[in-house]
Amino acid sequence: MSQSLCTSCGYIGETKIATKGSTDTEIILWFCFLIPGLIYSIWRFRSRYEECPMCDQATIIRADSPQAQQIIRENRAKKIAAIPAFRPPSKVAIGVGRVVGRFVGRLLK
Repeated sequence: MSQSLCTSCGYIGETKIATKGSTDTEIILWFCFLIPGLIYSIWRFRSRYEECPMCDQATIIRADSPQAQQIIRENRAKKIAAIPAFRPPSKVAIGVGRVVGRFVGRLLK
């Protein structure tokens, strides 16, 4: 299978195949009525579709399509812009960490 992109959650990778309907209903129809069971099985077989394994939505497009490439570029730009700059801890935070560390060290002795 080729790589796909979910336009709902942004997942890139392999998709899973989902089938509409219920297996239990199909079995009951086969045991009770032969013709409705056959019709239901054919409908279930023809109603298979790809869905995202993360969000279970059917909003899947091929990852190598132009629309998918544009979505990937936009999301990368957003992720790069969203990374905050690293700030070292303040002197107060360092002091509180030392006090808490000493307290925990005394409790564990």
